[in-house]
Amino acid sequence: MLKKIAKNTFFLSSAQIAARLIGFFYFIFLARFLGVASFGIYNFTLAFVYNFIPVADFGLERLVLRDISRKPNKTSFYLARLLPLRLFLSLGAYLLVLLLALILKQTLSQISYLAIFGLFIFPYSITYLLTSFLNAKEKMKYMALAIVSSQFLIFILGLTFVFLKFPLSVIFLAGVGGQFLVALTFLLKAKNWGLSLGWVIDKKFFRQVLSQSWAFALLTIISVFYLRLSILMVNFLKGDEATGLYSSAFKFIEAMVLIPQSVALALFPHFSRLTLTSRKMREIILPYLKGFLFLFLISLPFVLALIIFPKFIVNIAYGSNYLLATPVFKILGLSLILFYINALAANIIHNLKEVKLFLPLLFLKFLIEILFCLLFIPKWSIIGAAWAVVLGEVFGLIFNNLFIFCILKRRNAKAKISIPRINLWVFIHFTILFSTIIFQDQRRI
Repeated sequence: MLKKIAKNTFFLSSAQIAARLIGFFYFIFLARFLGVASFGIYNFTLAFVYNFIPVADFGLERLVLRDISRKPNKTSFYLARLLPLRLFLSLGAYLLVLLLALILKQTLSQISYLAIFGLFIFPYSITYLLTSFLNAKEKMKYMALAIVSSQFLIFILGLTFVFLKFPLSVIFLAGVGGQFLVALTFLLKAKNWGLSLGWVIDKKFFRQVLSQSWAFALLTIISVFYLRLSILMVNFLKGDEATGLYSSAFKFIEAMVLIPQSVALALFPHFSRLTLTSRKMREIILPYLKGFLFLFLISLPFVLALIIFPKFIVNIAYGSNYLLATPVFKILGLSLILFYINALAANIIHNLKEVKLFLPLLFLKFLIEILFCLLFIPKWSIIGAAWAVVLGEVFGLIFNNLFIFCILKRRNAKAKISIPRINLWVFIHFTILFSTIIFQDQRRI
Protein backbone atom coordinates (compact mmCIF):
# COMPACT_ATOMS: atom_id res chain seq x y z
CA MET A 1 0.00 0.00 0.00
CA LEU A 2 2.75 2.47 0.98
CA LYS A 3 4.63 1.72 -2.26
CA LYS A 4 1.51 2.40 -4.32
CA ILE A 5 0.84 5.66 -2.47
CA ALA A 6 4.47 6.69 -2.96
CA LYS A 7 4.30 5.79 -6.67
CA ASN A 8 1.08 7.73 -7.21
CA THR A 9 2.41 10.70 -5.25
CA PHE A 10 5.54 10.62 -7.44
CA PHE A 11 3.48 10.58 -10.65
CA LEU A 12 1.24 13.44 -9.59
CA SER A 13 3.97 15.53 -7.96
CA SER A 14 6.27 15.10 -10.97
CA ALA A 15 3.45 16.03 -13.33
CA GLN A 16 2.48 19.04 -11.24
CA ILE A 17 6.08 20.22 -11.06
CA ALA A 18 6.56 19.78 -14.83
CA ALA A 19 3.25 21.50 -15.60
CA ARG A 20 3.97 24.31 -13.14
CA LEU A 21 7.39 24.88 -14.70
CA ILE A 22 5.86 25.08 -18.17
CA GLY A 23 3.05 27.28 -16.89
CA PHE A 24 5.47 29.40 -14.92
CA PHE A 25 7.60 30.24 -17.94
CA TYR A 26 4.45 30.90 -19.97
CA PHE A 27 3.16 33.11 -17.18
CA ILE A 28 6.41 35.09 -17.05
CA PHE A 29 6.44 35.42 -20.81
CA LEU A 30 2.90 36.85 -20.78
CA ALA A 31 3.72 39.16 -17.85
CA ARG A 32 6.58 40.70 -19.79
CA PHE A 33 4.73 40.78 -23.11
CA LEU A 34 1.33 42.07 -21.96
CA GLY A 35 2.43 44.70 -19.46
CA VAL A 36 1.12 45.13 -15.91
CA ALA A 37 -2.43 46.32 -16.70
CA SER A 38 -3.19 43.79 -19.48
CA PHE A 39 -1.57 41.10 -17.36
CA GLY A 40 -4.03 42.05 -14.62
CA ILE A 41 -6.95 41.59 -17.04
CA TYR A 42 -5.57 38.20 -18.06
CA ASN A 43 -5.27 36.99 -14.46
CA PHE A 44 -8.65 38.35 -13.43
CA THR A 45 -10.28 36.49 -16.34
CA LEU A 46 -8.56 33.22 -15.46
CA ALA A 47 -9.38 33.56 -11.76
CA PHE A 48 -13.01 34.39 -12.52
CA VAL A 49 -13.56 31.40 -14.82
CA TYR A 50 -11.57 28.92 -12.71
CA ASN A 51 -13.90 29.66 -9.81
CA PHE A 52 -16.76 28.07 -11.77
CA ILE A 53 -14.97 24.83 -12.67
CA PRO A 54 -16.14 23.26 -9.36
CA VAL A 55 -19.70 24.20 -10.33
CA ALA A 56 -19.27 22.09 -13.47
CA ASP A 57 -17.88 19.27 -11.37
CA PHE A 58 -20.39 19.66 -8.51
CA GLY A 59 -18.49 17.21 -6.33
CA LEU A 60 -18.65 14.39 -8.89
CA GLU A 61 -14.89 13.76 -8.96
CA ARG A 62 -14.79 13.32 -5.19
CA LEU A 63 -17.88 11.11 -5.35
CA VAL A 64 -16.23 8.93 -8.01
CA LEU A 65 -13.02 8.70 -5.96
CA ARG A 66 -15.00 7.65 -2.91
CA ASP A 67 -17.47 5.22 -4.52
CA ILE A 68 -15.38 3.64 -7.28
CA SER A 69 -12.41 3.07 -4.94
CA ARG A 70 -14.83 1.01 -2.83
CA LYS A 71 -16.86 -0.56 -5.71
CA PRO A 72 -14.68 -0.69 -8.87
CA ASN A 73 -17.21 -2.96 -10.64
CA LYS A 74 -19.58 0.05 -10.88
CA THR A 75 -17.26 1.98 -13.22
CA SER A 76 -19.21 1.55 -16.48
CA PHE A 77 -22.56 2.22 -14.81
CA TYR A 78 -21.34 5.49 -13.25
CA LEU A 79 -19.40 6.73 -16.28
CA ALA A 80 -22.29 6.33 -18.75
CA ARG A 81 -24.50 8.46 -16.53
CA LEU A 82 -22.00 10.98 -15.24
CA LEU A 83 -20.72 11.96 -18.69
CA PRO A 84 -23.99 13.67 -19.79
CA LEU A 85 -24.57 15.03 -16.29
CA ARG A 86 -21.11 16.61 -16.28
CA LEU A 87 -21.75 18.28 -19.63
CA PHE A 88 -25.09 19.68 -18.43
CA LEU A 89 -23.38 21.05 -15.33
CA SER A 90 -20.62 22.56 -17.51
CA LEU A 91 -23.22 24.42 -19.55
CA GLY A 92 -24.77 25.72 -16.35
CA ALA A 93 -21.36 26.85 -15.04
CA TYR A 94 -20.61 28.65 -18.33
CA LEU A 95 -23.91 30.52 -18.21
CA LEU A 96 -23.28 31.47 -14.57
CA VAL A 97 -19.92 33.00 -15.57
CA LEU A 98 -21.66 35.30 -18.02
CA LEU A 99 -24.57 36.05 -15.71
CA LEU A 100 -22.33 37.04 -12.79
CA ALA A 101 -20.23 39.21 -15.09
CA LEU A 102 -23.38 41.07 -16.10
CA ILE A 103 -24.55 41.41 -12.48
CA LEU A 104 -21.13 42.82 -11.51
CA LYS A 105 -21.41 45.29 -14.40
CA GLN A 106 -18.18 44.25 -16.08
CA THR A 107 -17.21 46.05 -19.28
CA LEU A 108 -18.22 44.61 -22.63
CA SER A 109 -14.61 43.77 -23.46
CA GLN A 110 -14.19 41.94 -20.13
CA ILE A 111 -17.40 39.97 -20.71
CA SER A 112 -16.13 38.96 -24.14
CA TYR A 113 -12.88 37.67 -22.58
CA LEU A 114 -14.91 35.67 -20.05
CA ALA A 115 -17.12 34.27 -22.81
CA ILE A 116 -14.10 33.11 -24.79
CA PHE A 117 -12.08 31.61 -21.96
CA GLY A 118 -15.22 30.22 -20.31
CA LEU A 119 -15.35 27.60 -23.09
CA PHE A 120 -12.36 26.05 -21.32
CA ILE A 121 -14.82 24.57 -18.79
CA PHE A 122 -16.21 22.00 -21.27
CA PRO A 123 -13.04 20.09 -22.33
CA TYR A 124 -11.63 20.43 -18.81
CA SER A 125 -14.74 18.79 -17.36
CA ILE A 126 -14.59 15.83 -19.74
CA THR A 127 -10.87 15.25 -19.19
CA TYR A 128 -10.98 15.26 -15.42
CA LEU A 129 -14.17 13.21 -15.19
CA LEU A 130 -12.30 10.43 -17.01
CA THR A 131 -9.17 10.85 -14.87
CA SER A 132 -11.29 10.68 -11.69
CA PHE A 133 -12.34 7.12 -12.60
CA LEU A 134 -8.72 6.19 -13.23
CA ASN A 135 -7.64 7.87 -9.98
CA ALA A 136 -10.23 5.82 -8.07
CA LYS A 137 -8.43 2.73 -9.37
CA GLU A 138 -5.17 4.33 -8.18
CA LYS A 139 -3.91 4.81 -11.76
CA MET A 140 -2.65 8.33 -11.24
CA LYS A 141 -0.33 8.30 -14.26
CA TYR A 142 -3.22 9.23 -16.56
CA MET A 143 -4.04 12.33 -14.56
CA ALA A 144 -0.34 13.16 -14.63
CA LEU A 145 -0.45 12.83 -18.42
CA ALA A 146 -3.47 15.12 -18.63
CA ILE A 147 -1.86 17.78 -16.45
CA VAL A 148 1.42 17.91 -18.37
CA SER A 149 0.05 17.56 -21.90
CA SER A 150 -2.62 20.24 -21.47
CA GLN A 151 -0.13 22.74 -20.06
CA PHE A 152 2.38 21.97 -22.80
CA LEU A 153 -0.21 22.44 -25.56
CA ILE A 154 -1.44 25.69 -24.02
CA PHE A 155 2.16 26.87 -23.85
CA ILE A 156 2.81 26.08 -27.54
CA LEU A 157 -0.44 27.62 -28.74
CA GLY A 158 -0.01 30.69 -26.52
CA LEU A 159 3.52 31.38 -27.71
CA THR A 160 2.40 30.98 -31.32
CA PHE A 161 -0.44 33.46 -30.88
CA VAL A 162 1.85 35.95 -29.13
CA PHE A 163 4.55 35.77 -31.78
CA LEU A 164 1.88 36.26 -34.44
CA LYS A 165 0.84 39.39 -32.49
CA PHE A 166 -2.73 38.29 -32.01
CA PRO A 167 -4.89 40.28 -29.56
CA LEU A 168 -5.59 39.25 -25.97
CA SER A 169 -8.94 37.68 -26.95
CA VAL A 170 -7.13 35.16 -29.19
CA ILE A 171 -4.49 34.44 -26.54
CA PHE A 172 -7.31 33.21 -24.29
CA LEU A 173 -8.13 30.63 -26.95
CA ALA A 174 -4.78 28.94 -26.27
CA GLY A 175 -6.18 27.57 -23.02
CA VAL A 176 -9.39 26.40 -24.66
CA GLY A 177 -7.62 24.79 -27.62
CA GLY A 178 -4.96 23.04 -25.55
CA GLN A 179 -7.50 21.52 -23.17
CA PHE A 180 -9.79 20.52 -26.06
CA LEU A 181 -7.00 18.48 -27.69
CA VAL A 182 -6.35 16.64 -24.41
CA ALA A 183 -10.06 15.92 -23.89
CA LEU A 184 -10.36 14.55 -27.42
CA THR A 185 -7.33 12.27 -26.88
CA PHE A 186 -8.74 10.92 -23.61
CA LEU A 187 -12.11 10.19 -25.23
CA LEU A 188 -10.43 8.29 -28.07
CA LYS A 189 -8.16 6.32 -25.71
CA ALA A 190 -10.72 5.66 -22.96
CA LYS A 191 -11.55 2.11 -24.11
CA ASN A 192 -7.87 1.15 -24.21
CA TRP A 193 -7.52 2.38 -20.62
CA GLY A 194 -10.39 0.25 -19.36
CA LEU A 195 -13.16 2.86 -19.48
CA SER A 196 -16.30 2.03 -21.47
CA LEU A 197 -17.95 5.23 -22.64
CA GLY A 198 -21.70 5.52 -22.70
CA TRP A 199 -24.50 8.08 -22.73
CA VAL A 200 -27.42 7.41 -20.43
CA ILE A 201 -29.88 10.10 -19.36
CA ASP A 202 -31.00 8.73 -16.00
CA LYS A 203 -32.91 11.43 -14.14
CA LYS A 204 -33.39 9.29 -11.05
CA PHE A 205 -29.64 8.62 -10.90
CA PHE A 206 -28.91 12.32 -11.48
CA ARG A 207 -31.08 13.30 -8.51
CA GLN A 208 -29.55 10.60 -6.34
CA VAL A 209 -25.97 11.55 -7.22
CA LEU A 210 -26.53 15.28 -6.81
CA SER A 211 -28.19 14.71 -3.45
CA GLN A 212 -25.02 12.88 -2.36
CA SER A 213 -22.49 15.17 -4.00
CA TRP A 214 -23.88 18.60 -3.09
CA ALA A 215 -21.82 18.68 0.12
CA PHE A 216 -18.64 17.90 -1.84
CA ALA A 217 -19.72 20.51 -4.39
CA LEU A 218 -20.20 23.29 -1.85
CA LEU A 219 -16.93 22.39 -0.15
CA THR A 220 -15.03 22.60 -3.41
CA ILE A 221 -16.85 25.66 -4.77
CA ILE A 222 -16.29 27.67 -1.59
CA SER A 223 -12.67 26.45 -1.34
CA VAL A 224 -11.84 27.44 -4.93
CA PHE A 225 -13.53 30.84 -4.62
CA TYR A 226 -11.63 31.26 -1.35
CA LEU A 227 -8.28 30.48 -2.99
CA ARG A 228 -8.64 33.17 -5.66
CA LEU A 229 -10.81 35.56 -3.69
CA SER A 230 -7.96 37.98 -3.00
CA ILE A 231 -7.21 38.36 -6.73
CA LEU A 232 -10.83 39.20 -7.48
CA MET A 233 -11.07 41.61 -4.56
CA VAL A 234 -7.90 43.44 -5.62
CA ASN A 235 -9.35 43.84 -9.08
CA PHE A 236 -12.70 45.11 -7.78
CA LEU A 237 -11.13 47.52 -5.28
CA LYS A 238 -7.87 48.61 -6.93
CA GLY A 239 -8.09 47.87 -10.67
CA ASP A 240 -6.15 46.02 -13.36
CA GLU A 241 -2.64 47.27 -12.61
CA ALA A 242 -2.80 46.31 -8.93
CA THR A 243 -4.21 42.92 -10.00
CA GLY A 244 -1.24 42.38 -12.29
CA LEU A 245 1.23 43.15 -9.50
CA TYR A 246 -0.55 41.01 -6.93
CA SER A 247 -1.02 38.10 -9.35
CA SER A 248 2.70 38.01 -10.07
CA ALA A 249 3.27 37.01 -6.44
CA PHE A 250 0.17 34.87 -5.98
CA LYS A 251 1.11 32.76 -9.00
CA PHE A 252 4.03 31.37 -7.01
CA ILE A 253 1.65 30.30 -4.25
CA GLU A 254 -0.76 28.67 -6.71
CA ALA A 255 2.10 26.74 -8.29
CA MET A 256 3.59 25.56 -5.00
CA VAL A 257 0.24 24.62 -3.45
CA LEU A 258 -0.20 21.93 -6.11
CA ILE A 259 2.47 19.81 -4.39
CA PRO A 260 0.50 19.17 -1.18
CA GLN A 261 -2.66 18.81 -3.25
CA SER A 262 -0.96 15.98 -5.16
CA VAL A 263 0.01 14.26 -1.93
CA ALA A 264 -3.53 14.65 -0.59
CA LEU A 265 -5.06 13.32 -3.84
CA ALA A 266 -2.76 10.27 -3.81
CA LEU A 267 -3.83 9.58 -0.23
CA PHE A 268 -7.54 10.11 -0.92
CA PRO A 269 -8.49 6.47 -1.76
CA HIS A 270 -6.46 5.29 1.25
CA PHE A 271 -8.20 7.67 3.65
CA SER A 272 -11.56 6.84 2.04
CA ARG A 273 -11.11 3.20 3.03
CA LEU A 274 -9.77 4.11 6.47
CA THR A 275 -12.76 6.30 7.35
CA LEU A 276 -15.06 3.52 6.20
CA THR A 277 -13.38 0.54 7.92
CA SER A 278 -11.33 1.92 10.83
CA ARG A 279 -12.75 1.58 14.30
CA LYS A 280 -9.86 3.25 16.11
CA MET A 281 -9.01 6.93 15.91
CA ARG A 282 -5.30 6.14 15.89
CA GLU A 283 -5.59 4.28 12.58
CA ILE A 284 -6.61 7.53 10.90
CA ILE A 285 -4.63 10.05 12.94
CA LEU A 286 -1.19 8.42 12.71
CA PRO A 287 -1.06 8.51 8.86
CA TYR A 288 -2.38 12.07 9.09
CA LEU A 289 0.37 13.14 11.49
CA LYS A 290 3.06 11.65 9.27
CA GLY A 291 1.67 13.47 6.25
CA PHE A 292 1.28 16.66 8.28
CA LEU A 293 4.95 16.64 9.33
CA PHE A 294 6.10 15.73 5.82
CA LEU A 295 4.20 18.62 4.23
CA PHE A 296 5.40 21.06 6.89
CA LEU A 297 9.04 20.15 6.25
CA ILE A 298 8.85 20.31 2.45
CA SER A 299 7.16 23.72 2.64
CA LEU A 300 10.08 25.33 4.50
CA PRO A 301 12.55 25.71 1.58
CA PHE A 302 9.89 27.46 -0.53
CA VAL A 303 8.81 29.66 2.38
CA LEU A 304 12.37 30.76 3.17
CA ALA A 305 13.07 31.51 -0.50
CA LEU A 306 10.01 33.77 -0.74
CA ILE A 307 10.81 35.55 2.53
CA ILE A 308 14.56 36.04 2.05
CA PHE A 309 14.92 36.58 -1.72
CA PRO A 310 11.72 38.29 -2.94
CA LYS A 311 13.45 41.14 -4.79
CA PHE A 312 15.79 38.73 -6.56
CA ILE A 313 12.84 36.53 -7.58
CA VAL A 314 10.86 39.48 -8.94
CA ASN A 315 13.79 40.82 -10.95
CA ILE A 316 14.63 37.46 -12.46
CA ALA A 317 11.06 36.40 -13.15
CA TYR A 318 9.20 39.57 -14.08
CA GLY A 319 11.58 42.49 -14.33
CA SER A 320 11.65 45.91 -12.72
CA ASN A 321 8.05 46.77 -13.65
CA TYR A 322 6.86 44.36 -10.94
CA LEU A 323 9.16 45.39 -8.07
CA LEU A 324 6.23 46.91 -6.18
CA ALA A 325 5.05 43.32 -5.58
CA THR A 326 8.18 42.44 -3.56
CA PRO A 327 6.57 42.78 -0.08
CA VAL A 328 3.69 40.55 -1.18
CA PHE A 329 6.09 37.65 -1.82
CA LYS A 330 7.30 37.72 1.80
CA ILE A 331 3.82 37.85 3.28
CA LEU A 332 2.40 35.14 1.05
CA GLY A 333 5.39 33.00 1.99
CA LEU A 334 3.83 32.66 5.43
CA SER A 335 0.56 31.50 3.95
CA LEU A 336 2.39 28.74 2.07
CA ILE A 337 3.10 26.83 5.30
CA LEU A 338 -0.57 26.95 6.15
CA PHE A 339 -1.69 25.94 2.66
CA TYR A 340 0.60 22.90 2.85
CA ILE A 341 -0.46 21.58 6.23
CA ASN A 342 -4.14 22.33 5.60
CA ALA A 343 -4.19 20.07 2.51
CA LEU A 344 -4.35 16.81 4.45
CA ALA A 345 -6.95 18.12 6.88
CA ALA A 346 -9.20 18.90 3.91
CA ASN A 347 -8.54 15.37 2.63
CA ILE A 348 -9.83 13.77 5.84
CA ILE A 349 -12.82 16.11 6.05
CA HIS A 350 -13.90 15.14 2.51
CA ASN A 351 -13.83 11.47 3.56
CA LEU A 352 -15.83 11.87 6.78
CA LYS A 353 -19.51 10.95 6.63
CA GLU A 354 -20.10 14.08 8.72
CA VAL A 355 -18.66 16.28 5.96
CA LYS A 356 -21.89 18.31 5.68
CA LEU A 357 -21.42 19.55 9.23
CA PHE A 358 -18.22 21.31 8.15
CA LEU A 359 -19.94 23.57 5.60
CA PRO A 360 -20.86 26.34 8.09
CA LEU A 361 -17.23 26.54 9.25
CA LEU A 362 -15.95 26.69 5.68
CA PHE A 363 -18.44 29.40 4.78
CA LEU A 364 -17.43 31.33 7.91
CA LYS A 365 -13.79 31.11 6.84
CA PHE A 366 -14.79 32.46 3.40
CA LEU A 367 -16.65 35.39 4.98
CA ILE A 368 -13.71 36.11 7.29
CA GLU A 369 -11.35 36.51 4.33
CA ILE A 370 -13.86 38.75 2.54
CA LEU A 371 -13.97 40.88 5.67
CA PHE A 372 -10.18 41.05 5.87
CA CYS A 373 -10.00 41.98 2.17
CA LEU A 374 -12.55 44.76 2.61
CA LEU A 375 -10.67 46.08 5.65
CA PHE A 376 -7.09 45.76 4.38
CA ILE A 377 -7.13 46.26 0.59
CA PRO A 378 -8.57 49.82 0.53
CA LYS A 379 -5.91 50.91 3.03
CA TRP A 380 -2.86 48.80 2.12
CA SER A 381 -3.71 47.63 -1.43
CA ILE A 382 -1.90 44.43 -2.50
CA ILE A 383 -0.05 44.13 0.83
CA GLY A 384 -3.41 44.14 2.60
CA ALA A 385 -4.66 41.41 0.27
CA ALA A 386 -1.67 39.23 1.14
CA TRP A 387 -2.29 39.61 4.90
CA ALA A 388 -5.96 38.75 4.33
CA VAL A 389 -4.86 35.44 2.79
CA VAL A 390 -2.52 34.66 5.69
CA LEU A 391 -5.13 35.38 8.35
CA GLY A 392 -7.74 33.41 6.43
CA GLU A 393 -5.45 30.36 6.43
CA VAL A 394 -4.82 30.73 10.17
CA PHE A 395 -8.55 30.46 10.76
CA GLY A 396 -8.64 27.55 8.31
CA LEU A 397 -5.98 25.67 10.27
CA ILE A 398 -7.95 26.07 13.48
CA PHE A 399 -11.35 25.25 11.98
CA ASN A 400 -10.14 22.20 10.02
CA ASN A 401 -8.27 20.47 12.81
CA LEU A 402 -10.75 21.22 15.57
CA PHE A 403 -13.53 19.81 13.39
CA ILE A 404 -11.56 16.61 12.70
CA PHE A 405 -10.65 16.24 16.35
CA CYS A 406 -14.23 16.70 17.53
CA ILE A 407 -15.65 14.21 15.03
CA LEU A 408 -13.04 11.52 15.65
CA LYS A 409 -13.11 12.02 19.38
CA ARG A 410 -16.86 11.49 19.31
CA ARG A 411 -16.24 8.20 17.50
CA ASN A 412 -13.62 7.10 19.98
CA ALA A 413 -13.85 8.79 23.37
CA LYS A 414 -10.72 6.98 24.58
CA ALA A 415 -8.42 8.54 21.98
CA LYS A 416 -5.44 10.34 23.47
CA ILE A 417 -4.06 12.15 20.42
CA SER A 418 -4.94 15.83 20.54
CA ILE A 419 -4.95 17.70 17.24
CA PRO A 420 -5.42 21.07 19.01
CA ARG A 421 -1.88 20.58 20.33
CA ILE A 422 -0.72 20.52 16.72
CA ASN A 423 -2.50 23.84 16.16
CA LEU A 424 -0.65 25.31 19.14
CA TRP A 425 2.69 24.01 17.88
CA VAL A 426 2.13 25.44 14.38
CA PHE A 427 0.77 28.70 15.81
CA ILE A 428 3.98 29.22 17.87
CA HIS A 429 6.24 28.69 14.85
CA PHE A 430 3.97 30.79 12.65
CA THR A 431 4.06 33.63 15.21
CA ILE A 432 7.88 33.57 15.20
CA LEU A 433 7.99 33.92 11.40
CA PHE A 434 5.26 36.57 11.49
CA SER A 435 7.17 38.61 14.11
CA THR A 436 10.39 38.33 12.12
CA ILE A 437 8.81 39.82 8.99
CA ILE A 438 7.10 42.62 10.92
CA PHE A 439 10.39 43.43 12.64
CA GLN A 440 12.23 43.59 9.31
CA ASP A 441 9.57 45.87 7.83
CA GLN A 442 9.67 48.18 10.86
CA ARG A 443 13.44 48.47 10.61
CA ARG A 444 13.13 49.53 6.96
CA ILE A 445 10.54 52.14 7.86
